[in-house]
Amino acid sequence: MAVSYIKIDLNAFRRNVRKIRNYIKGEAGLLAVVKANAYGHGVKECLQVALKEGYEGAAVSRVTEGRELRRFGFNCPIYVLGLPLPHEILMGVDSDLILPVDLTVDIEAIEAAAISERKMAEVMIAIDSGMNRIGAHPDEVPRLLEKLKKCPHIHIRGTFTHMATADFKDKDIAQKQLQVFEHALSYMNITDDFVISAANSAGILDIPNSWHNLVRPGIIMYGLPPSQDMTHSLDVESVMSVVTHVTHVQDLKKGEFVGYGASFVAEKDMRTATIPLGYADGYPRALSNKGCVLIGGKRCPIVGRICMDQFMVAVDETVKPGDEAVLVGKQGNIELSADEVAEAAGTISYEILCTWKRIPRVFIGE
Repeated sequence: MAVSYIKIDLNAFRRNVRKIRNYIKGEAGLLAVVKANAYGHGVKECLQVALKEGYEGAAVSRVTEGRELRRFGFNCPIYVLGLPLPHEILMGVDSDLILPVDLTVDIEAIEAAAISERKMAEVMIAIDSGMNRIGAHPDEVPRLLEKLKKCPHIHIRGTFTHMATADFKDKDIAQKQLQVFEHALSYMNITDDFVISAANSAGILDIPNSWHNLVRPGIIMYGLPPSQDMTHSLDVESVMSVVTHVTHVQDLKKGEFVGYGASFVAEKDMRTATIPLGYADGYPRALSNKGCVLIGGKRCPIVGRICMDQFMVAVDETVKPGDEAVLVGKQGNIELSADEVAEAAGTISYEILCTWKRIPRVFIGE
């Protein structure tokens, strides 16, 4: 096994997606948000589990992510959440992806691609309900619908929006966004099979009037709450563990320094262990001289700056080369969550999950 690896517990992931499904109680369909390699967890393996548990499709960020899923053999509905660039449109139509559209998207190019590929292109009308990221404003919807009506090879599958503050304790802004979304819906021909989607993970937990007929769970599938301000929770389990092994142990005398910039100076005789991961692997440099790892079931504080490929921690006399070190996850009865690591680094858990690029994944469970 590699010196460093990421352990993905697919059994925990399965239990999480079941809890979400049971929470919804059949009131809406479920779309597994698997963008960014399933938040760093492995898109192929996670999506297989979600589909087996009754989720009806996948949501990705880019056309290229959707095409990758098709190449993996997935034939479920795949929704693209980010607007396609002109050079991506043919790829998206050819891959049978459901593309988002607003007035900035080249609708005629989608029609031309559908004709070229002899297909019916499917689109979702993206609505900007206040986040000011992508989408049509409600008063632009009639014009967008007129453009789409002129394209007989385009089918409007539905519409969606995204809430910017659903994970806040105060839901006023989220509710105002939903009102804007309802205004946009008033211009559309809502049939029984017309997809309406607004609920992200936070909306699923705290804002049931955002559910409509399709919800988009993301972070909660992977075992973390959207924020610490949620009113409701699902007791989900962490899925990812980041594991490595001590490569070197040495004793320091009082006054000796550790790492680049001599930013840590030993105030007494002590022992340090070297961890063979660094910011090139995705470990935040912001954790220099703060944060910790788990070794031998104990929290070991980081000393000195995080290097590109290594960093050091303070340890006791029991630690030796080869000992397991956990950067995210459980060791014995102690857990170092992605939320805790993120707080120490001054970021969010989403970034911690998605950041490990060059570390191999090891999948546990079905």
